[in-house]
Amino acid sequence: MVIQNVIGIDGYTLLVYRSTDHLYRFSIIDFSGIAFSFDNVFLTAKEATIKGKAAVEIAFDFDKHPQY
Repeated sequence: MVIQNVIGIDGYTLLVYRSTDHLYRFSIIDFSGIAFSFDNVFLTAKEATIKGKAAVEIAFDFDKHPQY
């Protein structure tokens, strides 16, 4: 695994990395330190970064407005 990008967004950390199959993936670490991995794979780091940022926005909105 090779880390391509580490981006901090609203208390979350987005990690974009290239795995051994030469495809790109992303993971998110939330403000409490919990890591979330996703099954999505991408051909480019740019594409993984765009989708990862969108996932962070969804997580931020969900944490900001809890669904009880």
